[in-house]
Amino acid sequence: MGSYREITVGPRQADILGKDNRAIQMALDAMAYRGGGTVRVLPGQYTCYGPVRLRSNVRLVGDRAKTVLRMGPVVRSRLALDADTGQKEITPVDASGFCAGMGVTIGDKDGRSPMATMPLTIARVSDGVLHLTDYNVHDMNAERGDCVVSYFPLIHACEVDNATVDGFTLDAAPDSMDGLKAHWGGAIYMRYARHCLIRNVTARGCVGDGIRFGRSEHVTVEDCETADNYHYGIHPGSHSPWTTVRRCHIHHNGSDGLYLCWGVREGVFEDNAIHHNGGRLHRNGISIGHKDVDNVIARNHVYENAKHGLCFRVKTEGNGAHRNLIRENVIENNGSPKNKVPPALRKEPRYEVLCCGVFIRGVTHDLTFERNIIRETRRGKAAVQHNAFYLDRGVSRVRLMGNTVSDHPGGKLADDSHSRDNDLHELS
Repeated sequence: MGSYREITVGPRQADILGKDNRAIQMALDAMAYRGGGTVRVLPGQYTCYGPVRLRSNVRLVGDRAKTVLRMGPVVRSRLALDADTGQKEITPVDASGFCAGMGVTIGDKDGRSPMATMPLTIARVSDGVLHLTDYNVHDMNAERGDCVVSYFPLIHACEVDNATVDGFTLDAAPDSMDGLKAHWGGAIYMRYARHCLIRNVTARGCVGDGIRFGRSEHVTVEDCETADNYHYGIHPGSHSPWTTVRRCHIHHNGSDGLYLCWGVREGVFEDNAIHHNGGRLHRNGISIGHKDVDNVIARNHVYENAKHGLCFRVKTEGNGAHRNLIRENVIENNGSPKNKVPPALRKEPRYEVLCCGVFIRGVTHDLTFERNIIRETRRGKAAVQHNAFYLDRGVSRVRLMGNTVSDHPGGKLADDSHSRDNDLHELS
């Protein structure tokens, strides 16, 4: 047996032998029982039939290039009976593919799952019924065509403190997209987590977001890569203050690269490379909006995203993204040619077609932009980052200081705010 504070997991020469999530979970639970320590997952490929659930005060450590967690076979069935709130069972039409220990979520007929990030675990399968370890918290309707599917976060945390994930490749791509296109999960998902660290992780192929957390505080994501995920790259979720995202490589995700959800405040987002995101949904490099206040966005390289480089979403004054500092970023070459913009969005050319380095809407105020480089280096028809800045009506108290802006076909600034409270003299 290893040291009291470390347990190894692996296919051979390890304290716990195994090649799936169950072996890793056994080590995590044992280390949590000891009061904390390190679970070291040795190089190899590990199949996840359910989520690896983090424990407080336990470090989950692997070798990023060699320790790979893969999504197990995805099993899906329509419900034979309604799955009601408070039940600990699900009755599918076909239970043959489900087994004990499997993680499942329940979704509507289109695959949208209200529990996509909070999976349930099958304790046993008996007479066509999936008996669960915990209660269902949503009412799901068999007559509507709702379904149960074995798709879940590869790494999951709920009500966890001081947990670390360090050094993994998470391959969350399903073996089939059948019934999953509207699913929205995360390769890593944390909820009600505090003082947690995610570092040296590659998260790819998720039907959802690469890294996602919500209702959490003091979460740090550093030196990670999120790529080829169906929705967002990194998604600090609802009311997650004091978030840090640094030195991450966020690219080729279907929606926004870095999406600050609701109430992400007093965070730091720095030194990230954010590019080629938003191609599926015509979205942005960075998106910020609902009550996302008092954040610092610094030294990021934001380029060649499908729509705007940095987008402030439409919000009322009470819900706006106020008092944010944006400094020393390079924002360049964002936007798409008109024929790449979805036809339904072409009806709003100012907001969807004429893309910008920085795009500010809503009743948004008290933004400071310092020493950023915002440029379009492409030529001719390829130059589609139309303006460096766009300010919509309702925007005020925007201050520009020492920014370098160049070569936009529509000019440096498009100002529909007409606010006398803005300090835009350096672009005049």
